[in-house]
Amino acid sequence: MRRAVVLAEHGQFYIQDVDGQAAAEDDGDYDWPEAWSDEAVDEWRIGLDGPCSIAVGTARSDHVETILQAHAAAPPLPPGAEHVVEADLAVPSGAVHVFGCMERPGPQHRVAVPAGAYRIRVSHVPSEPPAAAKSAQPGPHFRYHLDLWPCTGASGVTVIRHGLPT
Repeated sequence: MRRAVVLAEHGQFYIQDVDGQAAAEDDGDYDWPEAWSDEAVDEWRIGLDGPCSIAVGTARSDHVETILQAHAAAPPLPPGAEHVVEADLAVPSGAVHVFGCMERPGPQHRVAVPAGAYRIRVSHVPSEPPAAAKSAQPGPHFRYHLDLWPCTGASGVTVIRHGLPT
């Protein structure tokens, strides 16, 4: 399990295969995920940017706590999760970055996982603000659980529990 606090500028952070990020840097222009359709904003609260990258929509533009955990099979839902969505994520490199949208991913964002195809479950769990939180804006704080487990085929996006205000 890996806990991290990331700066969710513009109300989002990313989980992405590290090779997808490295290939974009090789051509000198990093392609930040731009996958926010109406359905992604209103229903899923995640944006899909190809098979190797997911943008996670957050309840606020502030520092947010993330917990990434790899499992052998689908884990139980985290207690108290208000919004839960699952999607496919390819990790051909054997490592992902979890980082804020205005950050350049670095070694501090890297998490090793076995290379392969995964289901990812993003769960929004109410929490206290992390110590780094700076925003005085009103609204709830959430901890974002990112659960990964191997899968054999693509299943698309599935909303398990729809919650949170839009």
